Amino acid sequence: MALSIFRTHRTAGKATAPTRPDDSGTPAALPVALRGVLVCMLLLVALTGMGCAESVDRAAEADTETGTGPELIREATEYGGWTLPASGKVLLVKKQAGREPRFRPAVEMTPPDLVWMLQNSGYSTPLGPGHALSISTIAGPDPNSSPKLLYARHNITSPSGKLVFRKVLVDERDAQTRIVHPEFLNI
Repeated sequence: MALSIFRTHRTAGKATAPTRPDDSGTPAALPVALRGVLVCMLLLVALTGMGCAESVDRAAEADTETGTGPELIREATEYGGWTLPASGKVLLVKKQAGREPRFRPAVEMTPPDLVWMLQNSGYSTPLGPGHALSISTIAGPDPNSSPKLLYARHNITSPSGKLVFRKVLVDERDAQTRIVHPEFLNI
């Protein structure tokens, strides 16, 4: 039988909190060693939790790539089954890798180039009224300042056999300028 430095009192058949051996009736404090162990465990959990949050953030940022390089443009257009007009100006492409990749190019072009691009990309869904929240844009003027926004979406099966969701927001900035914001993501 182990020797305890604490006594447990019984009152009407119920156990009460351990008290000091001096019978003063005040609850016993945790031993110093046990308090030290608890403080170390709390500190370890707090520090470990903060370290994990930082590594998750760094990993998420590492999976995002932006730019206007030909390789990134090619990867985005191939993924979305998209054809860009030769005179279109790529403002930016954003690639978000992960379990479900997502590409968002932003391209400035003329109205005839827009028609050509939609036809050559096999995009037959008619454009209808859109709003700035239809797609989160990555470059170009703020869609909220646009005189007219058009929007459409549809699905295609990519050459690799995956179903790709294609959305398009067209900012009709003026009579000769269209800022096109396609978005391609795997479903």
